[in-house]
Amino acid sequence: MRADGPVVVALDGSPHSALTLDWAVHEAERRHAALLLVRVLDDSWQTMAWSWYPVVDTHDLGTEVKEYLDEQARLVEERHPGLPVETRALHGRVVPSLRDVSADAALLVVGARVRSSGARTGSTGVHVAAHAQCPVAVVRSGPGHPTAVDAAVVVGVDGSSASLVAARLAAREATLLGRPLRIVHARPTIPDPFGRGSLPPVATDDEEHPTHRAATSVTDALRAENDGLEVELALVDDDPADALVHLGTGAALLVVGSRGLGSFRGMLLGSVSGAVLREATVPVVVVHDDG
Repeated sequence: MRADGPVVVALDGSPHSALTLDWAVHEAERRHAALLLVRVLDDSWQTMAWSWYPVVDTHDLGTEVKEYLDEQARLVEERHPGLPVETRALHGRVVPSLRDVSADAALLVVGARVRSSGARTGSTGVHVAAHAQCPVAVVRSGPGHPTAVDAAVVVGVDGSSASLVAARLAAREATLLGRPLRIVHARPTIPDPFGRGSLPPVATDDEEHPTHRAATSVTDALRAENDGLEVELALVDDDPADALVHLGTGAALLVVGSRGLGSFRGMLLGSVSGAVLREATVPVVVVHDDG
């Protein structure tokens, strides 16, 4: 990951891509970063089992992808003059291709459709967030996007180094967006008897608990590091993923950390970050701690 790298946005040509692109454009402008538009041409199916090759004109497919990216870049340049925009067609499977391009990026932005029930983010978004080598923003379509001018940036902290990295990124995003920062620390309780999320988080008055004191220290540090930033701490007794999804409803952005696990990271995104990514209805940024 490069702090001075571009904001990379993955487009697939669907109607939802317009929302994903718009979100990425504004993020690039806030960061004073270049914007890189990519689309993956999955041509891995060309090599089939038994070495059978279907007769398909891949040149036409590649031309179509290039024309699509060029048109999107033209629209961005017309509406946002001065923003550096580049395009790149990627060849191969989606997740490995996006992982490779993320190595030089400051942020990778992908889209996800909100579903009426069940898991809200498909497997592609989850796998990209797990494998990418930079923070990943998953932008959702449909209702649930914040309209309140005071909507906060919400981040979960649990004392891990990954959550501290996430908290600092969330503070930066809150500053760039001109939003307050809400830090959530949830102390796990007994399992929800009626299923995940059926009960709202319960605010705790046990502020002397060691983990709560640690969360307070993080909050104080972020206030000191970000002059003028409004920082609020929510201490609750609840399942951490449920608390973040509930308290992040209507947020401008929800940020979670995921512990880096080397080459096995994609297999273990983390129960909290994985659940938040699947169930939240607002844009989510996943941040890895790679040591």
